[in-house]
Amino acid sequence: MGKSLEAAATAPVRGALGLRRGDDFRLSWEGRLGALAARLEHEAFIIVLFCIYLVGITQSMPGQIASDTWMTLIYGREVAQHGLPSHDTLTIWAHGRTWVDQQWLGQLVYYGLFVLGGIRAVLAANALALAAGTGVALLAARRLGGSARSVTWLALLTFVVIAWSSWTVRVQSLLFVLFAALLWLLAADSRRPSRRVLLALPLLVLWANLHGTAFLGAALIVLRGASMLIERGRPLRDRLPTAALLLASPLLLLASPYGFELVGYYHRLLLNPAFSQYVTEWAPTKLAIATAPFYFLGILAAWLAGRCAHRLNRFEQATLLVTFVLAMLAVRSVVWFMLSALILLPGALDGVFVSKWGSPRYRYVNLLLGAGAPLVCAILVAGAFVHSAAWFTRDFPPAAADRVARVAAQDPQARIFANERFADWLVLEHPSLAGRVAFDGRFELLTSKQLKQIVDFRIRLAGSTRVIRGYRLLVLYPVKNQEATVTRALLASPTRRAIYRGHHVVVIDQGRPVEGGS
Repeated sequence: MGKSLEAAATAPVRGALGLRRGDDFRLSWEGRLGALAARLEHEAFIIVLFCIYLVGITQSMPGQIASDTWMTLIYGREVAQHGLPSHDTLTIWAHGRTWVDQQWLGQLVYYGLFVLGGIRAVLAANALALAAGTGVALLAARRLGGSARSVTWLALLTFVVIAWSSWTVRVQSLLFVLFAALLWLLAADSRRPSRRVLLALPLLVLWANLHGTAFLGAALIVLRGASMLIERGRPLRDRLPTAALLLASPLLLLASPYGFELVGYYHRLLLNPAFSQYVTEWAPTKLAIATAPFYFLGILAAWLAGRCAHRLNRFEQATLLVTFVLAMLAVRSVVWFMLSALILLPGALDGVFVSKWGSPRYRYVNLLLGAGAPLVCAILVAGAFVHSAAWFTRDFPPAAADRVARVAAQDPQARIFANERFADWLVLEHPSLAGRVAFDGRFELLTSKQLKQIVDFRIRLAGSTRVIRGYRLLVLYPVKNQEATVTRALLASPTRRAIYRGHHVVVIDQGRPVEGGS
């Protein structure tokens, strides 16, 4: 009856205006198209930057396949075929050591995609995950009050570093959207408290089974719980139950099939001094061309926190401080500060500069950019996937892996010394090589001495022959890469010969090794 009364009431209006019954439907669609056009005009440069980022990701896909990619796929295969691992059986150096595969769920997702659609499906999912993460960050920045102008300027600064930090296909890509969504949820709650903040807890449980950076998610939730306790305007008894749940969130890091075994895992991952000394991604962030936007944004964040403190509440200031400190301690954490700055700083930046964004004289240019960029982006992205699978994996030629497998089949005692870039790739291509490679990218399973041996081997020849003694096959970078000096010196020996030499990998046969290899 309600709809019939509404129709009866609106009929005289349509009659007075000379409109037929179908005209209001047409007008509603015209209104929607007008609203869409206005949105495209206003958000044009944000859309363009996002499209450039996505095109850059998809156009560089062969270079994104690295050691972490093969690690993700081979460990996913281990989980799919043998269940959750507890001890290493894939390498020689870490054989039998406790292996907590904290990333098991993310690896299983990527391996499932690999089985269903090959490397294209993995690359497509990775690009989609990165696009979703940056898209949610941009949307969060706008919904939290940042103007289109401020979001655009901050995106210009952050996207360079975000792209640089996401230039590898790995499980971490799945975390971009989780991090952005969690920070958006917590920041929105810090401005307008709601029971919805408890959605952060299941997000953390999911994160705890995807990647080791779940400790960062727990830290953000704890910051929100702590800030909730010192808020004004609400009685403490109303805030205390929710705050207590948020402060206890680190316990959810153990919500995994591994349970309390994760305590040791996080201890080895976060408090291992050898990592910062020998592993590049864990080294402190130094000022360089690639990190200049990070330092500039850090200075900008500190200035805005002082100049426009009323636009950044305690939770947001604490988040920026914590993520900045973590980024200073390790290069791999820079991306989290950049995403935090992109989400939280635009509103503060608006408090400094008067916006003249959206002047009518740019209306049609903005509309053209906002509508045209997604179309061009879709064409370029689709075109990036028309290549054969071999084109994507061109840096890892199957002929090299086949040559290693052939020698290993002929000599059951042959062991392989391959750096982490090639180790898991070899085992993925030829499962029979499992347990015959020296080490792979799970550096948390290696001792400080072993990490030092890897670094020493790469930077100088002295001592390298001692490290590779006992290994018949060496799978290394070619002579034109970063290990050029060592590789060239090894090939100069008359007792060694290259059985495969390419632009991206060289396979050296040392002959049957003498006893006493490490």
